[in-house]
Amino acid sequence: MIEIKTERLVVKKIRNSDKERLVTLLGNSEVLKTLSNVPHPYTINDAEKWLEIVNRHEFKLNIFLDDNLIGGVGLSLDEDEFYELGYWLGVDYWGQGYATEAVRGLLDCAITKLQSPKIKANVYKGNTASENVLEKNGFKKVGEGEVFSLSRQETIPCVKLILE
Repeated sequence: MIEIKTERLVVKKIRNSDKERLVTLLGNSEVLKTLSNVPHPYTINDAEKWLEIVNRHEFKLNIFLDDNLIGGVGLSLDEDEFYELGYWLGVDYWGQGYATEAVRGLLDCAITKLQSPKIKANVYKGNTASENVLEKNGFKKVGEGEVFSLSRQETIPCVKLILE
């Protein structure tokens, strides 16, 4: 099982005991409006389904600060043979470099374990903080597109990036 230690964080599998915290963090509308695959409202049932998914996928992890859940980060293999990077943080942890640090830790681990995978990401247009996280980690813009947001129930314009 993967456990990545960075300067301030541990990136690892979520525990059953973290379900309530996950519901609280993802229940915040500010967090939800930046995510495409998270339902609103986010319930304990959703958290239980997430734990099942996490246990089946090596690179679906969560971010912990001082052993407290603060977010998530992961890679999913897409049909185009690219791994898609996704990440989020609870709103109280925005703007402190945690996303950049967790993404860097995951990418370092994945590049070693997966032997130079192709990695992409999508960011909602206007989400400059998230774009900055990706650019600090070596991603470059390659175009624009649209992504369906489960929580908003609408298609949102996005920026497409790849890791170079």
